[in-house]
Amino acid sequence: MKYKANYLSNVKADCQLRLITQNVANFITGCVKGNYDIVDLTWFDKFNFKNHIFDGDFIVALDVVDPPYFLPDKIRWMKSIKKPVYFVGPVIKDFPFPIIPFFAWLRFRQQKYHVKQSRDNFFVSFNRKPHFHRLKYYDAIKKFPDLLDFGYCSFFEIEPKHEIASLELDKDIVKYQNMCQQVDEKQIHSAFEIVCESSASSDWGFLTEKFVKCIATETPLILIGDYNILNTLKNYYGFTNFGPDDSYDSEINLEQRIIKLLNISSNFFSYSLDKVYDNAKRNAEHLFTNFDNIHDQYVYKALSCIR
Repeated sequence: MKYKANYLSNVKADCQLRLITQNVANFITGCVKGNYDIVDLTWFDKFNFKNHIFDGDFIVALDVVDPPYFLPDKIRWMKSIKKPVYFVGPVIKDFPFPIIPFFAWLRFRQQKYHVKQSRDNFFVSFNRKPHFHRLKYYDAIKKFPDLLDFGYCSFFEIEPKHEIASLELDKDIVKYQNMCQQVDEKQIHSAFEIVCESSASSDWGFLTEKFVKCIATETPLILIGDYNILNTLKNYYGFTNFGPDDSYDSEINLEQRIIKLLNISSNFFSYSLDKVYDNAKRNAEHLFTNFDNIHDQYVYKALSCIR
């Protein structure tokens, strides 16, 4: 019997968004036999399904590289399909379809492992698009001037301390995405990093190359991201503590979470740091040696619902 998995994506340029999603599609087709359609939901607002006929017995919907956007529209579309739909992406609260959890930016990471060169007296925090949670962070960190004094922080085009800050780069998605993957020299020498991720929701858990670059450089991490995501990584995926105090991660209120993590950041050098840096090294080694296998076991288990 011949099997056929049709793949549909409107991301045509060879940017990292397309390449990583294609890797996930290849992973799925290597595990799931049958006649089905794989639909990439990236840039969902640009999809036109009117003239497309789905011939497969079911749909695998991939939303692994940019899932925070257009979620209600995606759900409405999936509900309109008169056949089974299986979702590959972040675990989403109260989601109406079976989920196959997939951390695509970690699993198909482009970065290499960089041994920490030094722990100089500064931290880094690179921020580009002015998402709501980044504006909250920007407003909050200005109230910590002593912290900012030893921070190398960029804030979109307001404080453009990095060449990637310009939003004009969006016109060349391949160049922009390639630049996003590159580890910055300052990350290799920084004392720690405040990573403001693409998402800071209490409804799902999503991570991008921003997280990967911090971990890959053996850098202690303080994260403005989705609620409880660090605990998820520690409890299920084998990581250890990411910074001197990860307790802020379990604060569901975003504003309070930001204040808590900024207080931890401002007192970073008052902590006993030998274990913090040992953990950062362990997490880097874990990402490049053990994570893939642990991650894939959860994927295989979840895929059993459609195999």
